Amino acid sequence: MAYDRYTAVCKPLLYTTTMTRARCYGMMVLVYTIGFLTSLVHITLAGRLSFCQDRSINHFFCELPTLLQLSCSDTSTNEVLQVYSTVFNAMVSLLMILVSYTYILHTVLQIPLATRRLKVFSTCASHLAAITVFYAPGILTYVQPHEASSWDQAKLVSVCYCILTPALNPLIYSLRNKEVKGALRRL
Repeated sequence: MAYDRYTAVCKPLLYTTTMTRARCYGMMVLVYTIGFLTSLVHITLAGRLSFCQDRSINHFFCELPTLLQLSCSDTSTNEVLQVYSTVFNAMVSLLMILVSYTYILHTVLQIPLATRRLKVFSTCASHLAAITVFYAPGILTYVQPHEASSWDQAKLVSVCYCILTPALNPLIYSLRNKEVKGALRRL
């Protein structure tokens, strides 16, 4: 999305030749491949763990931190890899988003008309809101040590990025629609 916004704002005349179907599919395949390989490493390492006691997960879905909590074997390698992969994946994607939006901001500030600047900012604001709602709780869940957080708090944070983000996305992106804005004003 950040690259799409960057292309639309900074190189509008080249948008159709830059954002081709092949490029979109290529970016999608890259993201899914990275996600698959990261998950495969975590699954492989989790498969080596032994579970001695209670095997019921105190969570509403099976998530890596809660699975590691149930293990009676040494999970330090899993935990370190979890933090490193989260930091790497989050930082790489956030860095790409930050670079894209830095270029967008630079381009927007050169636009002479305030109304056009506002239109570009409103286009990008929905994406930035969705990023914030997704990344903040996700990073909190996977980077903090298990001892530092309560499991009730972890469940609440997981709800934020698993349920709240997808539920808010249609609302966030529809706020750009004039009809929705009008209905909200009337409400």
